[in-house]
Amino acid sequence: MKNGKLSNETLEKILFNKIKIKNKEVKIGAGIGKDTAMLDFQNDLFIISTDPITGSKNGIGKLCVNISCNDIATAMARPVAMMITMLIPTYAKIKDVEEIIDDILLTCDENNVDLIGGHTEVTSSVNKFILSGVCIGRKEKRKEFLPSAGDKVVMSKYAGLEGSAIAALDLEEEVKNILTKEEFEKTRELINHTNVIKEGLIARNHEVSLLHDATEGGIFGGVWEMATNSNLGAVINIDDILILDETKKIAEHFGIDPYKLISSGVMLFITKNDKELINSLKKENIPASTIGYLTEEKEIYTIKNNKKEILSPPEQDELYKIIK
Repeated sequence: MKNGKLSNETLEKILFNKIKIKNKEVKIGAGIGKDTAMLDFQNDLFIISTDPITGSKNGIGKLCVNISCNDIATAMARPVAMMITMLIPTYAKIKDVEEIIDDILLTCDENNVDLIGGHTEVTSSVNKFILSGVCIGRKEKRKEFLPSAGDKVVMSKYAGLEGSAIAALDLEEEVKNILTKEEFEKTRELINHTNVIKEGLIARNHEVSLLHDATEGGIFGGVWEMATNSNLGAVINIDDILILDETKKIAEHFGIDPYKLISSGVMLFITKNDKELINSLKKENIPASTIGYLTEEKEIYTIKNNKKEILSPPEQDELYKIIK
């Protein structure tokens, strides 16, 4: 493909004529010659977040939408609309672009989110597709809670969920040699569970003070950030962390720590009543577990087999040790 923006004719064919507005907040959406969109939120709170997708090659349309929406969910808000910038390598074909766009639109539909604009450009500055999403959400006002010592740390789904899916998608042949056929298909399918919107909306009805989508740095990185931002410490019991056997096999093969592996799809909660929260999550078929608690002492510890270790600040995600 030639350097520069995609033509209006191409965009009309592969994108604009596929967009159907779903949310009443959207007054002006994406289209030819429209440089801005318009949303009407009336008296509720306006939440906005942005995130790039750089660490994976496959499934990036779904990841871009889910990860951007997940940040909105951590504010216990409802994602409403998205704008996405797509940088396209010159070796790509238009069918490659359309496949990613179709994946974006499908995931927007699954999340009831409107794609209201963005930018597409072919450039020799990148050697693979790069997506960057901006998500806008609407938050209803509620009573807010502050984290305090004794509050419980709860997680949903499974540690290393996203990293396992990326490994299966981007390192297919190697991962096929680690897992059975059934395990491999199950791991690839995890890409469809990298969404925490439902968890964020459930949290609104509980005494939840803080939420965190466990992206880069995984479970340990997320817990460290939550405790540090609360000016508190934490104790995390590793044996209580939910993790799939497939993730354990992948981690052992590549020599990585699955608890420091990117885990989009996992929501971390700080709550004063973990049992009620977990019951509500399980009613929606979302696995959940209490994995620790906050402390006045500002050190953050992990416990395994009665052995206590200080948890260090998060460094580079374990995914980058296996995805070159």
